[in-house]
Amino acid sequence: MVALAAGLLVGRSTRRHGQATPAGTTVPPAATTPAPTTTVPATPAPSPAGTAGPPAQPPPAGEQFGVNVNRLFNDGTYTEGQIDSQLQALRATGATLARSDALWEATEPSPPVNGVHHYRWEFDDEIAGALAAHGLRWLPIIDYSAPWAQSIPGQDHSPPRSPVDYAAYAAAVAARYGPGGVFWREHPTLDPEPVQIFEIWNEPDNGQFWTPQPDAGRYADLYLQARDAITTVDPTGRVIVGGLTMPTTFLPAMLGARPQLKGHIDGVGIHPYGSPSVVLEKVRADRAALTSLGMATVPMYVTEFGWTTHPAGALNYVPAELRPAYITSTLAALGHIDCGLAASLLYTWVTPERDGNDSQDWYGIHAASGGSTPDSVAFAAGLRQATEPAPANPLCPGG
Repeated sequence: MVALAAGLLVGRSTRRHGQATPAGTTVPPAATTPAPTTTVPATPAPSPAGTAGPPAQPPPAGEQFGVNVNRLFNDGTYTEGQIDSQLQALRATGATLARSDALWEATEPSPPVNGVHHYRWEFDDEIAGALAAHGLRWLPIIDYSAPWAQSIPGQDHSPPRSPVDYAAYAAAVAARYGPGGVFWREHPTLDPEPVQIFEIWNEPDNGQFWTPQPDAGRYADLYLQARDAITTVDPTGRVIVGGLTMPTTFLPAMLGARPQLKGHIDGVGIHPYGSPSVVLEKVRADRAALTSLGMATVPMYVTEFGWTTHPAGALNYVPAELRPAYITSTLAALGHIDCGLAASLLYTWVTPERDGNDSQDWYGIHAASGGSTPDSVAFAAGLRQATEPAPANPLCPGG
């Protein structure tokens, strides 16, 4: 499930879904003037060959529920007041988790000098501050390649030339927004909602997000370097494989290329797009793949699923009158299956609803103008059903 977009700040493709957006962002509500910056004197040292960092975290105690909010921040068209209104409505549904990009290009637009990294935090601070103000916890996607780091010039979806530089940024995000992070100390009036889950890239098994083509071994190296760096500054952080579209083939390829990954993966993001029944079947198949790899207890994170309502016939299209029932039934089911899910997040909260021919403009479930819709009402109903006590649905053998 893909769409490329002219991106934020530097005019490159950065967002998970969406169309071209104007450069720049709104003024971050939590930012200071001048912009908050961090200078990091050295990049993390690579893990020794054949090692994979600390053992995997145990599965979390329960499942979290939420939604993607990427367009709310990435589009650069929403005012502080509009963002506040949208997040207030989101929190009222019962959601507690919000997924959005921590764009490397926005935070480190220039290369390190003599190994020294210089990070500008306006963009990330806006997200962390706005979400925390509404009791929402950020699930950041550490993505994509900053312009100076691209292995293919002009392609931010090409992997970084050096996984060490990417890992340095990932560690800096953890140090700023994780438990006891610098951001929370700089904003003592906020109730902290420290980041607990770090997603490494988005759809690395998809050629439009890992250009020119997926490379399981190269992605495994990126994951290992980033996980090592994050857990050095936040030993409690859960570092998950970036949402996969084809886990049943990509995960075996990852472990085949880097066997040391086994026992060192905190979780796997999956993107099971399709009808409600297809979503569940994909989840079942993905759990079976993990079990076959000896990873039966590794939690899965459904970091995207959803449907567009325009134009008819588009990938993942569903008529508008059917989407509310799809949302409620799928969320309710994801809350009660025995497949080891740690989180389920719908794609996406709001999109601009401008171009009837652009399917990416119509995934949003809450009105761009700020009002509720049958979809957002259905989302709240689905969350209530997902979190109600009920026997587990035995979808996954051995689950």
